[in-house]
Amino acid sequence: MRFKGRRHQVWLEPEGLNTDVVYPNGISCTMPEEHQVRLVRAIPGLETCDLVHPGYGVEYDFMDPRQLKPSLETLLIQHLFFAGQINGTTGYEEAAAQGIIAGINAACKSQGKEPLIMDRTQGYIGVLIDDLTTQGTNEPYRMFTSRAEFRLALRPDNADVRLTQLGFQTGCVSKVRFDKSQWMKKELEENVELLRTFQQPIYKWRRQLGLNDSNNTNTMSAIDLLIHPDVTLSNMVDTYPDVLGHLKQHPALLERVEIEAKYHTELQQQLEEIEEVRQEEQLQLPDDLDYYSLNMSTDAKLKLADARPASIAAASRIPGITPAAIVILLRHVKYRQRPLVTASSKVWAAHTSHDL
Repeated sequence: MRFKGRRHQVWLEPEGLNTDVVYPNGISCTMPEEHQVRLVRAIPGLETCDLVHPGYGVEYDFMDPRQLKPSLETLLIQHLFFAGQINGTTGYEEAAAQGIIAGINAACKSQGKEPLIMDRTQGYIGVLIDDLTTQGTNEPYRMFTSRAEFRLALRPDNADVRLTQLGFQTGCVSKVRFDKSQWMKKELEENVELLRTFQQPIYKWRRQLGLNDSNNTNTMSAIDLLIHPDVTLSNMVDTYPDVLGHLKQHPALLERVEIEAKYHTELQQQLEEIEEVRQEEQLQLPDDLDYYSLNMSTDAKLKLADARPASIAAASRIPGITPAAIVILLRHVKYRQRPLVTASSKVWAAHTSHDL
């Protein structure tokens, strides 16, 4: 039904190095076992295989998550928080993510504190909860990375910098852990700035780091040089101990500084877009906006034209609309709303000033 008239890929994934069990990813189904056996054996190469465990499905009732606040408290009944499959998600990490947010906010509610609200730019949990509470779901919700608009900034290695202060303000992170994350944040910022200000001619960089020689006299910063795949921060630390030698004492810091440096240009651009979208989320979209005239993918144009969202925030929540499309839309609307100054009005203003 889903793949009628086109090829359907099935990925055969070994379950481990020392087992013959293979997981056929892409044919999840709930048919009776004998039909599943026929289906799997119809795949070239699996004609004589045996099913260790047939696929299965679990049917369950759920509450429409659009009846929840972003804190996961129900709109109709105060002090009642819902988390997990009851909100229409799968029973894995998605349920655990909601559980910790609902638990924290239930505690905040009982203590008279402000709720912990995580937005889409702060973490995948923010994306998950925003999707559920604004769009709802008609099938068990899974948190795919593709659902996040700014996933380059949402990485496991920088989770402490993004979220520890938020947790500390709520009361669920200790002072010791908070101080540690603040130290890391300060060191990252200072060392990234050091790499940005450490500059010299390209030919010097290449000779001193043992790269192919060059006569290029243009100046380049260390942070720009680190984008080069053959340049590592460890090599730089060894080559310039007077400037960068302190990083040898902190291997974890060195690794994180290098990650920030490698993605610095893309991250800066994405962080600027995050801030721009965050500031303009409530920007209203004109009713007569011609989406087909925008310089974006045909798929994005069709989805926007069909949904006709009322605001930038609403547009960003349409499934399949990319961050790039949102930025194009935002800038188009802002450009369109600029005040129009005509030649005649300038002349009039000059005339008035002269008369005065």
